Amino acid sequence: MKLSLLRHGESIGGRIYRGNQDDPLTDLGWQQMHNSTQRQSWDLIASSPLQRCQAFAQYLHAKQKSSLDIVDHFSELGFGDWQGLSAATIGQELVDNFKKDPIKNPPPNAENLYDFQHRVLTAFDLIIDKNYGSILIIAHAGVIRVIKSHLLNLPIEKMFTIEVLSASCENFEI
Repeated sequence: MKLSLLRHGESIGGRIYRGNQDDPLTDLGWQQMHNSTQRQSWDLIASSPLQRCQAFAQYLHAKQKSSLDIVDHFSELGFGDWQGLSAATIGQELVDNFKKDPIKNPPPNAENLYDFQHRVLTAFDLIIDKNYGSILIIAHAGVIRVIKSHLLNLPIEKMFTIEVLSASCENFEI
């Protein structure tokens, strides 16, 4: 089975810890996603419900006539008090400590990382069990990191060592 993981493109508001804040894509973000999905098609598109993912999923679904699932569990990690803030506003040292050890240094009032992992992987398993020939998951950096950590057998504590660029589309055989 072909599995593709597509992160949303650039969102309105710039580079911030957006989490489950529901900002739309910029024009550049749309173009980035078009560029990443050219000459590819999927039997099933599964998307986060947040508009920076779902809008493109709806577009691709209509264009390709693929099946479409909007998956609430693919929403991004809730960043608590960091929601909507840039790394510069938060403080680079706090951000670096979080990325090095997200279990011991989470943002205040953030979603628990183990709960987030459980939420994402529960939905991921349900999608994979549908046995489509090819699946595209359109989601956020955190969601993609959790799935890739799972596929690569990495502990969740190491998820921030995985780089996930805006509008990157990675393909896997599973």
